[in-house]
Amino acid sequence: MPLLWISLSFIAGIALASVFSLPVWAWILISVVFFLLFLFLRNRTLQVASFTLPPLTLILPVFLFLGSAYYQFRQPNINAFHIAFYNDRNYDLLITGSLAEPPDYRDNYTNLKLKVEAVDTGSGDLPVSGFILVRVPVNEEYEYGERVRVRGQLKTPPENEEFSYRDYLARSNVYSYMTIAEVTRLPGNGGNIVFIPIYKLKARLLENTYRIFQDPEASLFAGILFGVDTGLPRRLQEVFKNTGTAHIIAISGFNIAIIAGLFFSIFKNIFNDRLGAVISVVMIFLYAFLVGGDAAVMRAAIMGSLSLFARQIGRRNAGVNTLAAVALLMAFLNPLVLWDVGFQLSFFATLGLILYAEPFSNYTANLISKISKQDNSVIVKILNENVILTLAAQVMTIPIMMYYFNRISLISFIANPFILPVQPAVMILGGLAVFVSLIFLPLGQFLAWIAWPFAGYTIRVVEFFDKIPNGVIVLGDVPLWFIFAIYITLLAVTLNWSTIQNWFKSAAGSLRAAAWTLALAAAFICMLLVWTASAKSGDGRFHVTFLEVGSANAVLIQTPEGRNILVNGGASASELSDELGRRLPFFSRTLDWLIIASTEEDQLSALPRIVERYVPENVLWSGNVQASFSAQLLDKYFAEQGIPVSRAEAGQRLELGSGAFIEVQAAGPRGSVLLIQDGNFSALLPIGLSEGTLESLEFGNVIGKVDVLLLADSGYAPSNPTDIFENLNPQLVILSVAAGDPDGLPSQDVLDALDGYSLLRTDRSGWIDVSTDGFEMRVAVERGE
Repeated sequence: MPLLWISLSFIAGIALASVFSLPVWAWILISVVFFLLFLFLRNRTLQVASFTLPPLTLILPVFLFLGSAYYQFRQPNINAFHIAFYNDRNYDLLITGSLAEPPDYRDNYTNLKLKVEAVDTGSGDLPVSGFILVRVPVNEEYEYGERVRVRGQLKTPPENEEFSYRDYLARSNVYSYMTIAEVTRLPGNGGNIVFIPIYKLKARLLENTYRIFQDPEASLFAGILFGVDTGLPRRLQEVFKNTGTAHIIAISGFNIAIIAGLFFSIFKNIFNDRLGAVISVVMIFLYAFLVGGDAAVMRAAIMGSLSLFARQIGRRNAGVNTLAAVALLMAFLNPLVLWDVGFQLSFFATLGLILYAEPFSNYTANLISKISKQDNSVIVKILNENVILTLAAQVMTIPIMMYYFNRISLISFIANPFILPVQPAVMILGGLAVFVSLIFLPLGQFLAWIAWPFAGYTIRVVEFFDKIPNGVIVLGDVPLWFIFAIYITLLAVTLNWSTIQNWFKSAAGSLRAAAWTLALAAAFICMLLVWTASAKSGDGRFHVTFLEVGSANAVLIQTPEGRNILVNGGASASELSDELGRRLPFFSRTLDWLIIASTEEDQLSALPRIVERYVPENVLWSGNVQASFSAQLLDKYFAEQGIPVSRAEAGQRLELGSGAFIEVQAAGPRGSVLLIQDGNFSALLPIGLSEGTLESLEFGNVIGKVDVLLLADSGYAPSNPTDIFENLNPQLVILSVAAGDPDGLPSQDVLDALDGYSLLRTDRSGWIDVSTDGFEMRVAVERGE
């Protein structure tokens, strides 16, 4: 099962890098060494003692160290442009940002997760990025996306031997928090336009939940339907934990995995097995989308759907392979998810369903058939759907609960079969009542009366089982090695201990070879630690590099997938050729796209010679062909060489892969205005401003906030009015200008207007490289800091 081992190797590499910290380039170089070793030995039969190494064995270290490199690469770059840079200062800060998530209302306080826009340390706003968690007084209502300014001292989240709040928040990209803050509301909304209406709908649904239901049932419905379990009193939350039924009051993979199976049992009788499974998965993801689609919810939906898939295919290997691939995907999206208890519970619950659901079901059917010779299909079906699925999931999650919650709930094996059969009714009837109440409140209230008994039954049964003595064994601290021992034992029994024992015996020689390999890798690491330079390209980030070409523009865009796009070129062919030669891959002398964003002579005069060296596969053209001699030469050359040329139009979009794109915001006789977008990152390039372009864009209001703004016409005042800075509010402003520009650029008025903004100039900094992973932005320059 190569997919399984590759996924596990990558995930193990992430865990390795969390213990041993090396630069990204060091991990990558180690991977390259092992890859070359694999290429050299792949066609040879490797015999170690009496054991033959399979070819896959040699490629696994490549993925192991790539996982380590990726983990290191995803670590935050804490600099002056990141909010965590300002942690632990003994004075108040003013921080401006918007709510990145709906507010988390608690009994005595409210937690706000802010996406930071700027910080004021006392000398004006400085654009920064990142997220912070702010604790504010209770009873104030906030909305997702609402812009606020908070005042308080920024702290690094604490950690101790029992719990690391720092690591917990880091999984959500939060590295700073305020325990006490004053909040000032600001106009505007910084939320995602897709999620703003979704979260508003969710807020209305929660409001109506408490209108048509009474507590504690109302809070139970809020937890089951929308994942908001903070309304349940602490005592009742402990009751659910003690009985091992806490999975039903939050949107978890454990919960959705069980509910997915129950939904499937309903829909397969109405339709067929395959269509029933498809409808169940669709309902799961529709539900996840409606409740906000945050990371925890989507993880639960994926895991729940996977459990349904595993049951359908009926084969362990395919199910385990798919589970490993999903875990790899989640770790790729956020490496820190591996340390999230919710992910671990979801993963092992799904693994339990894959490994044990079918064997347990078959065993139950055989046992009942021996006891009674009559048709027992109905009894077997009820037991399988209400007991066996729960047992299969619990077998693999009990060790996790032992480690994190220091307890074993024996009563959970009894309590779950009693409450799980009514959970579809709780979800379907409760959800229907809440949604209908938005349209016609009296009808929603009527449906709530029908749904209430099922929620009331759930709470009363759980409270009843909690009163049974000795239902919970309190363990205290459980060592990690003991948890590993339990899982090793479980897997050994499941996968046949004799096979594993024979494998270890036969693998003794290969383990010795692996020790020598690790020793060789350690030698390489020691050598590489003294290496002071690393490659700038191929780091898996989206790069926008502003080249130093005088008072003109040349922008090189490089994507993680290896695409290279050049925007204009400036006046010096030698400078442009040198810059491209240093940045393009050694064996590549082509450009995926050449974008002509301005047809003025000083913007293009380097290109007629450059396109012969670095041939563009496609051209996006904006501006008048007759505007300059170089433009005419380029137009002729493209026609002769048969290079496809597309004429730029407003709204036209050039897809770059992985959701990144370049969009033409405006096009005119002088050229075009381009917007680069990659995830949450955006950069505006007003290279070819024509008369009336700024007015058509409402001086930036049409575009909204951007992270990077390139000054138009090298800082010429009429092309850079003050309004555009205020409307775009860029974190970083780029000025491409020659030292001692003969026209006196940039204009002093422009520089005065940029007071308070972060400004980088090519005449002082050389090339300026802005890279992003779609969430954070990093800036590197040729000279200075």
